[in-house]
Amino acid sequence: MPDTSNPAKIRRTLKAQTSGVMQPPLFDPITPIKVSERWFPKGRRFGLYECGGRIAPNVTSILGWKFPFDKAKWKKSEPDIDHDAVTRESAKRGTAVHLAMEKWLQSKDHTPVEEHLQWINPLQRLVSRASKTLAVEVPLHHSIDGVGAYAGSCDGLMLVNDDVVLIDYKTKRHGKNVLPKFCEQQRLQLAAYSLAISHLYEDQLPSPVTRTSLLFAHPEDGKPVTVVSTQGNLLLEYQQKWLDLLGEWYEIHGEQVAYEQTIFDQQLELSV
Repeated sequence: MPDTSNPAKIRRTLKAQTSGVMQPPLFDPITPIKVSERWFPKGRRFGLYECGGRIAPNVTSILGWKFPFDKAKWKKSEPDIDHDAVTRESAKRGTAVHLAMEKWLQSKDHTPVEEHLQWINPLQRLVSRASKTLAVEVPLHHSIDGVGAYAGSCDGLMLVNDDVVLIDYKTKRHGKNVLPKFCEQQRLQLAAYSLAISHLYEDQLPSPVTRTSLLFAHPEDGKPVTVVSTQGNLLLEYQQKWLDLLGEWYEIHGEQVAYEQTIFDQQLELSV
């Protein structure tokens, strides 16, 4: 017997049955904290976010310091491609896929470019299995006592059965496979997010984040999405690895962050 306690949910379920259009999970969002847009201080190799008057480096900048991209190595491994064109296309595709998934999860009208549907549709089929959408592009700005603060935004927070799952979309071009053993940087990214979100939104969530899932879309026959999940003791290990890395980063860049905080405070005083 259907649940009659939620008329909106019933209407949407009937629509999904009759329209033939893939429907997203029920959107029941948590209330996001307020975090500024990211900016890059002049001369710094890290981006900053502000929340409540305090600034914090973004997770991807910290990971970029630990895992610097080696373009020379890429050129050597794939000498016959236009590397700059591939980079531009990858950025364009990633932005389009993230926007499409964001709008779809929020049931907002959006028409993606047709060429990107081969990445978007498989992701929608997979994510539609979730029980509920708790957050889309959820901001985070978290401070660890004795270590330092960090900030960023994760793609989505889903309820899958009774598990709170943090998801992140990645896109790969044709012919590029995904191996979990090469996902160290991405696992650390989601471990950082999971720690922050479990703390910042603990009063709004049914439980802390219990699993993180990297969703790699790569149009291939038979398996267009590769899922790399981290949970249980493995998630705890990656959370600790992130805290160790954060400590290393602040040992080198902590004074720079403190200086940028001083500059921010002075600018704030002048604007009042």
